[in-house]
Amino acid sequence: MLDSLSYNEGMKLIVQIKAEPEQPQALLDMITRFNLACNWLSAIAFKEHIFHWLPLQRRVYRELRERFNFTAAETLVAIRKVAYAYRYKARRSTLATFRPLGSIPLFKHVYYGDETVRLYGLRMPFHNHRPEPLPKYPKEGTLSYRDGQFYIHQVIEVEVPEPYQPQGFLGCDLGVVNILVDSEGQVYSGGKVNGLRKRHARLRARLQSIGTRSARRLLRKRRRREGRFARDVNHVISKKVVAKAKTATWGIALEDLKGIRERTQVRKADRRQHHSWAFDQLRQFLTYKAALAGVALVLVDPHNTSRTCPECGHIDKANRVSQAEFRCQRCGFCHHADSVAARNIARRAVLGRASGDTPDAPPPEEMCKSLAEVT
Repeated sequence: MLDSLSYNEGMKLIVQIKAEPEQPQALLDMITRFNLACNWLSAIAFKEHIFHWLPLQRRVYRELRERFNFTAAETLVAIRKVAYAYRYKARRSTLATFRPLGSIPLFKHVYYGDETVRLYGLRMPFHNHRPEPLPKYPKEGTLSYRDGQFYIHQVIEVEVPEPYQPQGFLGCDLGVVNILVDSEGQVYSGGKVNGLRKRHARLRARLQSIGTRSARRLLRKRRRREGRFARDVNHVISKKVVAKAKTATWGIALEDLKGIRERTQVRKADRRQHHSWAFDQLRQFLTYKAALAGVALVLVDPHNTSRTCPECGHIDKANRVSQAEFRCQRCGFCHHADSVAARNIARRAVLGRASGDTPDAPPPEEMCKSLAEVT
């Protein structure tokens, strides 16, 4: 994972690799057997109140290997996966269960130069579209089965350059109507994403009301499309923003929007759109892309950024005439509201960096998750 203070250890990224087994059924059987063993093991742990991996391993190691014909690596991973499911006391009041085709952690898997990988004794080709090389003996990874395909989510470590000293900051205002507006006036509209979300919501509601077998088949076919599209849009926007900041030797300034959904209230008609707002995903993409490019990224206080006049500094709720229009009640300055907010964000980053009060952005949470959480 990326340490916000150290750049010598590198950063961990999770890359998705497509596994292409010659005998898919053998791999499916392995996944099914593994999760069946986890359910058997979970029942023992729950009944006998053995929740730590070490006493659980002493209790079931030999029996688990013999009953499910496991290798030593599979046995250890299954024990730790079950123990991780009971890591919190609040989770120990109910029996933990695992889906038959749920993802499984990998241990002692090997990548070979001929683009094949060995997973628990099964060797198969794989396809990696990422430019980063894969280590031959990786430490962390998971295998999952989704929509008829096998995927390996592999953790790799990449070098992170130390950020250069920024000559200024590119302020970025994140929103729903406009996904991102920077302090230079560049607008990345959210119209296409929001329109797609509305269309998918209407289609889901219609298919769910029909309830036939063909309707359920269409629902399964269309699932994840909305999320993939929104994720692609966020990737494109974050890539452009980081490239723009690096070309101008600027840093990137964002609002600290943690807890914004709990702090704000919206109309019932807007709740779906509000809760599908992927601002945190975009922030994570900006954070790790900026780190890889050596661009400094800071978070600023979002309070009144859209109500403060960038010309005279007057703060008034009435300054925000509408979602798109800003008009200062004191000096009459008029501009696009999101662009005004972005300029204020950039200014706060400059002032905060000068006074030492602006914190660096924390590492993206998706990259800091343990592989046990991914499973």
